Amino acid sequence: MKIYIFPFFIFFLLILPISSKSQVVNGDFEIVKPNFLPSNWGMNFTQPVVIDNETGEVSGDQILYTWCIPSMIYMSTESQSGQYAMEISNALNSTQNLVIPGVASIFNDATQDMPGWNPGVPIATAEIVNLIGFHYKFLPAGNDIAEAKVQVFDVDGNEIGTASIDIFGTNIQYQYLSEPIQYTSNAAPVYMYISFSMAKEGSTPTFGSRLIIDNVVTNSAALTVFANEKNAEITVFPSVVTNEINVDSKGQLHGALTYEIIDIEGKIVTKNTIEEVNNLYTMNVSDLSSGMYIISFDSPLGKISEKFLKQ
Repeated sequence: MKIYIFPFFIFFLLILPISSKSQVVNGDFEIVKPNFLPSNWGMNFTQPVVIDNETGEVSGDQILYTWCIPSMIYMSTESQSGQYAMEISNALNSTQNLVIPGVASIFNDATQDMPGWNPGVPIATAEIVNLIGFHYKFLPAGNDIAEAKVQVFDVDGNEIGTASIDIFGTNIQYQYLSEPIQYTSNAAPVYMYISFSMAKEGSTPTFGSRLIIDNVVTNSAALTVFANEKNAEITVFPSVVTNEINVDSKGQLHGALTYEIIDIEGKIVTKNTIEEVNNLYTMNVSDLSSGMYIISFDSPLGKISEKFLKQ
């Protein structure tokens, strides 16, 4: 007689008492556990095994992982800022020749390595949660389409807002994506669930694909930070723009400045050269459509890129 224990994937929401702020817990992935997992992010997965009652012998399907760590979510040193980012990859059930897509979900219990029955984090009263934004690199081994998703719930567990972003194409340099949350109710948000899936529903995952995520935010006010140490002396402001954006060079830039403004699809929408006046460069962006952009320019410190939201 044999007993079969199958793998499980559980994604279930419980509305818990509100006790912490709705910041994206470890959204910059700088908190890393000794087992190389990013704190507060992970997925529910157990390897299938078969136990023979008569002999006690344990056998099962062979699962291959992209790296030597037996996990599909782990820390990465390929960060956009800081020391670490989060990497997600697929696994391969080589016995069944079946690709298992990696899914990184946020959860509130830092003592655990996976969400268990409680993915998601609480939202503090009056906290603003109006978008999902993040930096990413995507290195698909096939025609993979990954997906980022945020869902917002009220006190009764009803979904009142959601946003999702498809991630596709090869991006070996960091890109920035964001999407506003579409609310369907005026009820107070009390809980949010954030996930990054290596396979959008209906798409086919490929073993060997990699997705690297850094600096996850859920509100516009958080878009000002995540500057690299090398460009900390040069300030780009404001992060939410109506007409003009400024670069304060603090004397480190001289003469003409050539800059590019890039939209979230990676297209250069503006390229211009301006003269420095009192160490302050001002760019008129009033003609841009509303949305997220990256402004990029060269400096003695190297190439500097910062994001801003055009209202």
